[in-house]
This record gives sequence, structure tokens and C-alpha cells, in this order.
Amino acid sequence: MQNIIKKYGIIGKSEVIQNILNLIDQIAKTDISVLITGDSGTGKELVAKAIHEQSLRKHSKYITVNCGAIPSGTIESELFGHKKGSFTDAHDDRKGFFETADGGTILLDEIADLPLAVQVKLLRTLEQGEITRVGESTPIKVNVRILTATNKDLQKEVAKNNFRKDLYYRLKTITIEVPQLSKRKEDIPLLADAFMMEYADKNGLSYKPFSPNSMKLLQNYDWPGNIRELKNFIQLAYIFEKKNIIQPETIIEHLDIEDDSKNYDTRFPVKVNKNSEQIERELILRQLFVLRQEVEDIKKMLEMNINANNFRQNQLMDISNVMKNIHSVTDEKDFINDTKEVKTIQEMEKEMIQATLKIFNGNKKKTAKALNIGERTLYRKINEYKLR
Repeated sequence: MQNIIKKYGIIGKSEVIQNILNLIDQIAKTDISVLITGDSGTGKELVAKAIHEQSLRKHSKYITVNCGAIPSGTIESELFGHKKGSFTDAHDDRKGFFETADGGTILLDEIADLPLAVQVKLLRTLEQGEITRVGESTPIKVNVRILTATNKDLQKEVAKNNFRKDLYYRLKTITIEVPQLSKRKEDIPLLADAFMMEYADKNGLSYKPFSPNSMKLLQNYDWPGNIRELKNFIQLAYIFEKKNIIQPETIIEHLDIEDDSKNYDTRFPVKVNKNSEQIERELILRQLFVLRQEVEDIKKMLEMNINANNFRQNQLMDISNVMKNIHSVTDEKDFINDTKEVKTIQEMEKEMIQATLKIFNGNKKKTAKALNIGERTLYRKINEYKLR
């Protein structure tokens, strides 16, 4: 089962996903047809692929056909092939998907969109293991395992006379229902982390982890587009996140989180449905967190990108001392209980600028870039704090 997770990307620790993995393991070695249901973007194709790759047919062809993407006038020919001259554009004999997949597996995705006339021929293929090309009367034997998938309720389609009842009961012998992502939220951290690593590796980039609060936001969102939406959003979050860790602000800005925005006036950086003391404390804590993050970024940059011979050990110690000060006040509990013993934001900002200037030997352009501020802002701060 762990092999299925690693090889085919079916990721999850939830009970429903574990049950699906167990079922795949049980039915893969048989030739029974399988109906895979679930909303768009839930990963039905991954389940089908895993069934094929775990089966005795894994060394034979695996073909996916999107029944909804093929025009109704040509889908019969695409599936079962045609004889030369059987219709206007039939210039040669042609094999269909079933003949091409002979000995292997075929996935008929969006099976609910299959025309009724073609459903009759598919039922015959399921029951007798043979097909008939368009324009011919002689059947051809094929040895194909048929998997089907749909995001529609086939029972309702049968009631509407859009789908044949006999075909429906033939397909539903084994049914695997892939759940919505909102029904397996405990899997979101695993999925998000896997997608982040995949994106970073594919593009030769550094991995960016999620902060705990960012991950909570991802888990609290309903993801109407399911796994596909989550994967696309992870890539977007990586691109727009300027720090080395995905921040809650980035998640909120680029994800439609209505409940959070309704609770406070978005013109302000913190919620204003609190008393003045709480607002002031939260503003200070947020600013301190930003300062700490910037100092950590500077230290990481220096350790990775600057040769050790270009600066003295005591220069790194200057930054380490600033970091200790920031760490000492970014814990809210310590801040509330011991406010008289900590430095002001201005004092810490002054130390951080002074230490960075020292590292770059007073080069203001490099210092401003390292601190992620404009040179004009840096000059103003130098004058304000009377730095040399």
C-alpha cells in the first residue's frame, strides 16, 4: 500500500483514503470492471492509473479516453474503429481505442457523456469481450479491462433516461467513490507539503514550508475545486510569497476567505473589534515578528552567499544579539508579563540597521537591499537614529 502512495501520488492518512488504497490492492489483480465516482479534481484518474499499474496488465497499454471531449458524431469510430469508406472522412481502415488497448486497460472518463447509441455497443463489449468497427458487421475479439469514471450521479442520469440502466448495473459491480477534499481535511497538510516539494524540485527552487497559521487557513478552506485547486494554489502561493516561509497574509490575500474578512475592517492591519490595549499589543507583536523574520533572512543570506573570509566573526555576533533580543519579545506571554525589561521597537530597529551597516562596511545600497527597504528610507532611519 505504501508503494501505491509513493508511486501514484494518492496521498492521505484519512480513513477514507486508506480504505480506497486497500480496495485498490484487493481488486487490482482481477479483471473486474470498476466505476470510479467523485467530483471534478478529486483524483479519480490517479485511482484508475494505480489499479492498472498494480494489475497483471501493467506491462501492456493504458489508454485514457475523455468521452465528454469527443464529438458525439465521431466517438463510436474513436472507440471501436471504422472501415474505409464507412463515412465521408473514412479514407482508410482505422483501429479504435479498444483495439489499440488490446491486452491492457482503458479508462473511459466522463462516462455519463457517452451517447445512448454508443452505450449499447459498450455493454456488448463488457459482456462478450468484442467490438464491431463502424461500417463492418463482423465482430472482433478484444481483451481489455474497462475502468470508467464520472463526476455525475449515474443513478440520476438513469432516472432522466440519459444513461442505460443495464449498463449502469454492469458498471457499478465495484464502485470506488473518491471524496471531496473538504471531507478529508486531515490530508491537506500532507498534500500541500507534497505539492510544494514537487513544485520546488521541478523548477530548481528552494522549498518553502508553511507557517502553522498558514496551514490552519488551508485546512479551514472548503476547496470547491478539490485537489486540483489546492495544487494550483500552492504554486501561486510560492510565487507571491516573498519570505522563506508561506505567511498567513499571503494565503488570505490570494484565497477567497470570506469569513475572516467579515470580522474586521480590512483597512487596518489588525482586527479592530478589540479594546485599545489589545490592538496596540497585537500591532507591536506583529511588527516584532516582521523584524525577526527580516533578521533571520539576513543571517541566512550571509551564511549562504557571503564568503566567510569577507567578514569577521564578531559581525555575525552583532546580528545574533539582535536576533536574541527579538526572540525574547516575540513570545506574547513573555511580552505581556515582562514589558519593562524589553527594548522598544525603535531600539531594536536601530540595532538591526547598525549591525547590517557594519556587515556591509557602511555600504548603504547593499544594506537597504538586505533589509528589503528603500535607500531613502534607510537614509531617513540613519538620520533619525543618529547612526554613523
